[in-house]
Amino acid sequence: MAMEQNESSKWYAFFTRDGEKLVRFVRSRAHRISEMDAEDIVADVMLSLVSRLETSGPVENIAAYAYRSVRNKIADYERSHAKETSLDGMADEDGELPLLSLIAADSEEPFAQEERAERMHRLTDAIGKLEPRQRAILIATELKGKSFRELSEEWGEPIGTLLSRKSRAVKTLRILLEEAER
Repeated sequence: MAMEQNESSKWYAFFTRDGEKLVRFVRSRAHRISEMDAEDIVADVMLSLVSRLETSGPVENIAAYAYRSVRNKIADYERSHAKETSLDGMADEDGELPLLSLIAADSEEPFAQEERAERMHRLTDAIGKLEPRQRAILIATELKGKSFRELSEEWGEPIGTLLSRKSRAVKTLRILLEEAER
């Protein structure tokens, strides 16, 4: 018990003394991270390390152990905040965004309106042919503007699964639209 208190007081002293350095370390390593998220990462690491004191033995180099734990937590954070897949990346050779340009009217000319309506019809048909879960993720993220994090919590599925599903949906949609153009 006395050894456990001694070990916990070492950890407390370390985080009191070096907590701000750890936050700066997180900000320097993590991409596009807010101050609050950096502090949350350090607090999570501190909490998890202190809560493991009774199950793990004494740590010889507290700083090395803490920094390694913070690096691991940063990797977890970046994985969970992975860049969202967007239809914006579907530009053709000319830089046109065929799917997103369907929504905005470019011209009031009768032929342009007719062409736009035809493209919209092809897009709607292609989305209708997607597997239901792929269609749902595509509509939720692209049309309703929901984030993967929101959907993960709402649907009870991991963010990685949702990202993969959307990626497959976009690939399938691209193929369906190419077939419809022929």
